[in-house]
Amino acid sequence: MTLLQRKLFLRREFTMNKGELNIKSSDLTSSEELNISYEEIDISKLIFQKKTDNLMLIISFLFGGFFIIYLLNPDNYKDEGWFGIALFIFILTFFSAIITYVKSKNLVLIPTINHGYIELLKAKPNQKEFDEFLRELSNRITSYLKLKYGTIDLDMPLEPQLMNISWLKDREIITLDEFESLKKELINNGKGNSPIGFNK
Repeated sequence: MTLLQRKLFLRREFTMNKGELNIKSSDLTSSEELNISYEEIDISKLIFQKKTDNLMLIISFLFGGFFIIYLLNPDNYKDEGWFGIALFIFILTFFSAIITYVKSKNLVLIPTINHGYIELLKAKPNQKEFDEFLRELSNRITSYLKLKYGTIDLDMPLEPQLMNISWLKDREIITLDEFESLKKELINNGKGNSPIGFNK
């Protein structure tokens, strides 16, 4: 599943692969591609961030106000250069509004275990696709980690497997009841050859 996001010259593409999330990002001056394993992504602790550059917002409103006042004043039309002045104020208003939009942030940050973040533009390309992507990413991470760390093999040493299921519990991949059930099976069934645990 792929999520494609755009904001003016910024383009981001998130693709779910087996065991990892591929991220491609590009703008006018640079591009980047990286893969982040599902073990590193902690989607249970989403951070919602919304910021606006207040100074640029005020400047945009001031220029916009000057433009409207200038157009509404009939005395300005008597000057030969009125159109050039109006156009200049409009251009200033337009570019200040563009800068305000570019610098504004409405993000969802997904923490990673190395204290970094995966940055997504909230509700882009639309709210439905965005929500579906987050839900599918959460499901894939859960399934992958349960299969990799929550499948118990009684022929293998018990202590590393106890650490694995404890880590799953701490990451909120499995519930406390699931943890206790796996722990009980692991400790009490030290014999047998059949692997137990989660199915994908």
